[in-house]
Amino acid sequence: MIIEIAAQGGFGGIAAANLHKTIDVSDQPEPMRQDLSDAFEPDELARLARQPCGDCADRITYRITVTEDRRTRSFTLHEQQIPPDMLDLIDQM
Repeated sequence: MIIEIAAQGGFGGIAAANLHKTIDVSDQPEPMRQDLSDAFEPDELARLARQPCGDCADRITYRITVTEDRRTRSFTLHEQQIPPDMLDLIDQM
């Protein structure tokens, strides 16, 4: 599984300027590999993307693309739609 994350927005567009990360999950140590696979599983990302956003003004928007078994799926999530543990994983990537 390959995970690509691009972010934009934040207060005045400053918070996420030039954030772009790519990670090959298979290259990670086992505990991290499992955490990433669970958190960024496409069905879970689709579920999170369907949640109400509320007031998204001045928040970071994440574009998450997952490639697995030659299939690519992309999701747009606002910061408050992402659980804190997933945000921590994004920071660790």
